[in-house]
Amino acid sequence: MSTQPHTPTTIATEPPALPPRLGRLGPLLFMAHAGWMLPFAAAGTLIQALMTEIDPAQKVALYATLAAAGSLASMVATIVFGTLSDRTRSRFGRRNPWIATGAFVLAAASTAMSFTNDFALLVVLWMIFQIGLAVVLAPLFAVLPDRVATQNLGKASALIGAGQLIAQSLAGIIAGSLITIPREGLRWLPWLIAVVMVVFVLLSPERDNRAEPRDPLSVRALLRSFVPPKDKDFLLALSGRFLLLLSFMMILLYQLYLLTDYLGLSLAEAGGVIAVGGIVMAVSSGIATIVSGPLSDRIGRRKPIVMAASVIFALAALPLAFFPEVWAFYAFLAIGGFAYGIYIAVDQALLAEVLPSADDRAKDLGILNIANTLPQVLAPVVAGALVATVGFQPVFVIAAVLAVVSAFVLKPITRVR
Repeated sequence: MSTQPHTPTTIATEPPALPPRLGRLGPLLFMAHAGWMLPFAAAGTLIQALMTEIDPAQKVALYATLAAAGSLASMVATIVFGTLSDRTRSRFGRRNPWIATGAFVLAAASTAMSFTNDFALLVVLWMIFQIGLAVVLAPLFAVLPDRVATQNLGKASALIGAGQLIAQSLAGIIAGSLITIPREGLRWLPWLIAVVMVVFVLLSPERDNRAEPRDPLSVRALLRSFVPPKDKDFLLALSGRFLLLLSFMMILLYQLYLLTDYLGLSLAEAGGVIAVGGIVMAVSSGIATIVSGPLSDRIGRRKPIVMAASVIFALAALPLAFFPEVWAFYAFLAIGGFAYGIYIAVDQALLAEVLPSADDRAKDLGILNIANTLPQVLAPVVAGALVATVGFQPVFVIAAVLAVVSAFVLKPITRVR
């Protein structure tokens, strides 16, 4: 694998036309995205339990610090490895070599986390975990615009979204069962990512791209990769996704503490609720994702579906503000999961269609990934500050407002209907 300039020995040819059908790639995308999301989502809850084990009095502050550090590392790494992926030329293509290797880094870091109580070391290892995940995800997300024709983007996005959301929901069940022994989950679960990514690469080989020309990689070029494209539609899509995911993360990242400190459940009771909630969200989000992606392809519209999903999500967050009951938490997962399932399926297709350059897809998707990772930095800080000063209720109200604003941000986009 090389990211250095290469002088082609043969005349570069145009890339082959994208296939009219998804074929085997569709199920493989489902598998790959489910394969990374399940261990990652479970790890988020298990780390909260680990912070409770290390220092119950400071658990919120410890988790906020660790989550913020990891997300910052992820933001930088996603752009860097997206840029490297765009410029990689090898007999195995430009995406697969990175996808196959990054998972082993994150799995080793997670296993190491399970053996230590030192908080500083835990932060460093979690940052390494996030960097390894970025090595996987930066090229993996670029597979969608690289290898899927426009008329199939909604279907492929639905499969990706279904994989992520069903895995995220199943992660709640698994994390709930391991809530009292979080180290066991952290020790073994992330190795699933390594297995799944190796399978994905073996069953979806890329063509040899060593003959393709490329721009030379320099420190200046790498630094320029952190500058977003000056493209209105791109920036609006980035902003809309950021606001919606910030709204979602403000609630979901704190689900364990929400159940124990706001609803008054014991740790064991909270684990049971998280497990049942995982089933609820798996059903609602899975149905929404499978239906909404193909529907957006059929009607040729993305924006109205994404905007409607954002508003529905805002409504789902409000019952928790006024009714501190377990049923309100389940309602949030059912209705909010349905809305998020619609959003994540169709928004993937919208993002693929606003990319301004075919040569920088992984880099640009890395910048768009800021909308995924920056909320993970800000949500623990914002929600933690609110909880510490005025309690949980304002968190839900602010989350609802952010979701509504995210819908209106998308309206001026012109390149996508």
